Amino acid sequence: MKKLSAYILLGGLLAGLNACDKDSDFSESDSDVRVYLSQAVNGPYANISVNRRAPLQSDSIFKFDVNAFFAGGGYKSAPGNVPVTFAVDYSTWDSINTARAVASLPAFEKVPAHVFDFSTTTAVIKSGTTVSENIAFGIDGKKVEEGHNYMVPVRLQSAGNYPLNRALSITYFVVTVTPPVYAEINRSAWTIFNVDSEEASGEGPNNGRAVFAIDGLLNTFWHTQWDGGEPPLPHHIAIDMKQSNTLSGLYLTARQNAPNGAPKTVNVDVSADGTTWQSAGTYQLQAINAKQPVFFAQTYTARYFRVTVTATHGNTNITFFAEVSAF
Repeated sequence: MKKLSAYILLGGLLAGLNACDKDSDFSESDSDVRVYLSQAVNGPYANISVNRRAPLQSDSIFKFDVNAFFAGGGYKSAPGNVPVTFAVDYSTWDSINTARAVASLPAFEKVPAHVFDFSTTTAVIKSGTTVSENIAFGIDGKKVEEGHNYMVPVRLQSAGNYPLNRALSITYFVVTVTPPVYAEINRSAWTIFNVDSEEASGEGPNNGRAVFAIDGLLNTFWHTQWDGGEPPLPHHIAIDMKQSNTLSGLYLTARQNAPNGAPKTVNVDVSADGTTWQSAGTYQLQAINAKQPVFFAQTYTARYFRVTVTATHGNTNITFFAEVSAF
């Protein structure tokens, strides 16, 4: 009941915030005109998505349009040019986040200034039309970060001499940031080049050995030796891709539902011949089930790559991967 009541409180708060600035009376010449923010028609919140760009992907500014609509019983369209202005409006920010806290919802975060751009904030509803030109705010996919609850409140501030529909004057754009996407290199010909340790028998006939890190199955895994002894870190697994590829990074997936021993720190090396190796960086991994990307700072042309685990979650001697792939 507490959460249900809090949701009702949050809904009432938004309605009250939109209604608190009472509309002026219609004049005869206005003929019941009310200008509103088109994006507010489907409710106060709108979900938008930004795909974060990796270091080696091209820069990308994600743009989201806003516009104003001229509506009124006496006009089919604007009788003259109507200038409209928009702004990011944080006036309701604290009240909304207070209501979200009562509802046990995460607080909204403001998009950092260095990631966000809304430099053009004016447009025109041209004479004889009903919708203004689109203007857009932008979010930099190269700089934005995942794991945040970003929100952008955009308000229609004015429409020349015409009154606004206050109930439809603001939209709260809730931003979802998704990780970069690269196509994986086909693994059908891959083999294990070498491995320093594997559990050859203790995990059964279809598990434990290094080959199970490249079989495409999440429920199988490479596991370092534990039956009869646990060799200490570091542990490595090296892959022969059987042909030279341009590598931008790796996808690494830990054994599912096994946080103790999950790789924490890994070194990646690449090689053209399997003899001379070049460092491709050191990376930190989380103890999670999801596939984790490792993005290189530059591309490498290589046939072989090696992943060396130098630290684990739980500070164990053993470690593992369910899947290892490259892009």
